[in-house]
Amino acid sequence: MNIDVATQRVQKGKTSFMPAIPDVMTTAWTLYHQDTRLCRPSTAAARRKWFARALSRAWRWARQQATEATKTEDQSRAERIANLWLELLRIDARPFGMSIARDRATMMEEIHHLSAKSLVSVAQMAA
Repeated sequence: MNIDVATQRVQKGKTSFMPAIPDVMTTAWTLYHQDTRLCRPSTAAARRKWFARALSRAWRWARQQATEATKTEDQSRAERIANLWLELLRIDARPFGMSIARDRATMMEEIHHLSAKSLVSVAQMAA
């Protein structure tokens, strides 16, 4: 399921993107079959519970995709920069025996690249 297949709904003047219900159900069945491939619950109640859990995960994923679709480019870039800083902290916390120079340089390069793009877009908005 992707946003291209999503239906567009207009509510109170706002445009929101939510995947169609059949797409969510298809995703739920796919998740259910993946979960029950090796071991199937023995009772009907247990099967319903597993499917309910799969359906909940499918809706959660659909809402996340809808939220991602409505983000602006600057919001996405800011979120990516924040995640890169967290990853940089994880890299710095590696044990002494592991080399961090290459990974750290790659992360810093991407952070600087995204930050430069943000500054350019802010300057264009101000002009």
